[in-house]
Amino acid sequence: MEQEKMDQTERPDSGSGSGCEPCPLCGGRGFTLWRKADGELYSRDCPCEMRRINRLRLAKSGLSDLVERYTFQRYRTPEDWQRTAKEAAQRYLKDWQGKWFFIGGTSGAGKTHLCTAICGQLIESGVPVRYMQWRNDIPPIKAAVNDEERYRKLLAPLKQVKALYIDDFLKGSQTEGDLNIAFELLNHRYIDNGKITILSSEMTLDRIVQWDVGIGGRISERAKGFVFNLSGKENWRLA
Repeated sequence: MEQEKMDQTERPDSGSGSGCEPCPLCGGRGFTLWRKADGELYSRDCPCEMRRINRLRLAKSGLSDLVERYTFQRYRTPEDWQRTAKEAAQRYLKDWQGKWFFIGGTSGAGKTHLCTAICGQLIESGVPVRYMQWRNDIPPIKAAVNDEERYRKLLAPLKQVKALYIDDFLKGSQTEGDLNIAFELLNHRYIDNGKITILSSEMTLDRIVQWDVGIGGRISERAKGFVFNLSGKENWRLA
């Protein structure tokens, strides 16, 4: 059945106003429109519009500066543990719905690299992602604990986003305030199977369990099969 493409008013920020050449498929409108034989009009997002949306998602995620540098292609795997970690991350992307991912242990092992590569792929597939750097983002939340409105406002985006990446989880001092916020945030995400959490930490999961069994147990359960603990380059395991 022949489909007739129709001209439409240009959609703001859909490509032609960005300084780039207009898309040859939609002319920079961001969508195509056609009329079927029954006379009804149908529209569909153009691939260029999906790329625009992904760029916006990337900007909102907080990972813009990292995603281009930290890709799977750029992750070197001269050692067995690096190959295993990379394979686990790539396997996770094939079966991520309702599952978490955790990598913890030795500093400088490429934990942020792998987790960012996962996030980049999720963003490309249309999943909203938010980046949280624990050491930098937790102090304002702790400071607002006595201001309920501000406290809830700061935590809400972290609770509600589809995919949350917490980098350097529990880095620095682990106070009672850290414990309370970590539990509130992760427990909220734990009970919602529609949300996924990706965590990197200098602590192995065993150490996190020792610190607080409630937090560690929730990570262990939701990240089962995707927990990578690294205690030195010769001492690692995937659980």
